[in-house]
Amino acid sequence: MSAPALAQESVDMGSFAAKNAELYQKLSFADLVERVSPAVVSIRTEREVPIGGAMNGQIPPELERLLPGLRDRFGGRSEGETRRAFGEGSGFFINDKGNIVTNNHVIEGATAITVVLNSGDELEAELVGTDPETDLAVLKVEPSREQRYVNFETDAELRVGDYVLAVGNPFGLGGTVTSGIVSALDRDSGLQYSDFIQIDASINRGNSGGPTFDVKGNVIGVNTAIISPTGVNAGIGLAIPADVANSVVTQIIEEGGVSRGFLGVSIRDAEPEILEAVGLEDAAGALVANVTEDSPADKAGIEAGDIITELEGQAISGADELTRRIGNIAPGKRVKVKAFREGRERTFNVTLEKRNLARVNGEPEAAPSAEAEEMAERLGVSFRTLDDSARRRLGIDEEIEGVLVADVERDSEAEAAGITPGMIVMEAGNKKVSTPRDIEEAIEAAKKKNRGALLLRVQTRQGLDFRALPISS
Repeated sequence: MSAPALAQESVDMGSFAAKNAELYQKLSFADLVERVSPAVVSIRTEREVPIGGAMNGQIPPELERLLPGLRDRFGGRSEGETRRAFGEGSGFFINDKGNIVTNNHVIEGATAITVVLNSGDELEAELVGTDPETDLAVLKVEPSREQRYVNFETDAELRVGDYVLAVGNPFGLGGTVTSGIVSALDRDSGLQYSDFIQIDASINRGNSGGPTFDVKGNVIGVNTAIISPTGVNAGIGLAIPADVANSVVTQIIEEGGVSRGFLGVSIRDAEPEILEAVGLEDAAGALVANVTEDSPADKAGIEAGDIITELEGQAISGADELTRRIGNIAPGKRVKVKAFREGRERTFNVTLEKRNLARVNGEPEAAPSAEAEEMAERLGVSFRTLDDSARRRLGIDEEIEGVLVADVERDSEAEAAGITPGMIVMEAGNKKVSTPRDIEEAIEAAKKKNRGALLLRVQTRQGLDFRALPISS
């Protein structure tokens, strides 16, 4: 008979650990976490949001007329009154000057931003600039001389299966570390200028804006979103790649914002059938569907039907790649574009212009009216009718009605109020709007009531929200 299992000699784990100290150290991220955690911060924001009427605005007007004191009795609020709302996110220091990277949606519309350090100390932060099109923002604080910072790894050469760490502030629990692997690369993000890295390290609400580290302690991504049916971690976290983030952040710090190149073409992927039809079976490219009149492409001689195959000597795989690479080139730069037309390759020298929402993808920009120009100069924001071409260009559902925010002047009161290009204004002064003139009328009505701001209900990338557009000036 064999001896019972309980009688067998137990394993001496202490001796095993001593003999395999190097193995244990390799299995632990403790040294890495100790080194990078001081660079990661929690971000707290304050916003002013409208207060609904009594019972969340559920009292019918007819009942109020019969019982005029009912609203006051049950704690109703007057029109235009706001309350303070709080939000949380994450960020990280990237230099010794006090610059902190986070997500645009973390600080969007904030009236006050507080940075909580790893030590627990709190610092008031100022907003350096944002780029809603990549969902990135840069803050600045006055750091101590000992403040640690981390670096972007722009040549990470990530592979699916690589270990990663996420550090952040999920559910307000600052200094939280989770680990996982790279689950996929080049995930469609819905953002025009970046794809996502997919990771399975736990990402939850409050992690937005925090860093994703590789095992060397370099930042390979900025945690931005999750895919989950419940709103909490389901094993699919998404991060903006470090090379994209580094380029955008550098521009924001140096220039206060991001300026993107504009070529002036509507493009789409060239299917294999089209490539075969023109004799490009072994190549790829972006098919030019339309050229905007008087655009850089038009001036250089590019025509509809051309297939763009190279930009600055590098091959173009499709429409998305061309859009992103053009967008990453500064306006005013002269670039070399190669395209295939009528059986042969042609070269064009194109001087890029500044990208404007109204001219994206080759759509001609409608000439603004004198009233619109005056309003843009006065308020720092210009609006445009949300027509079919704008809906197609921006991917806006037919059910959404409103007015497009075409441009926002840097350092204007409109920008300070959290209004950004691409937003859809659905209501102004609690009334639905469909043209820029509707907003002008709402401004005039608000001024007659001696209001200093106009309440806007807007559609953002994160959903419905409110903004208060200053109008007193």
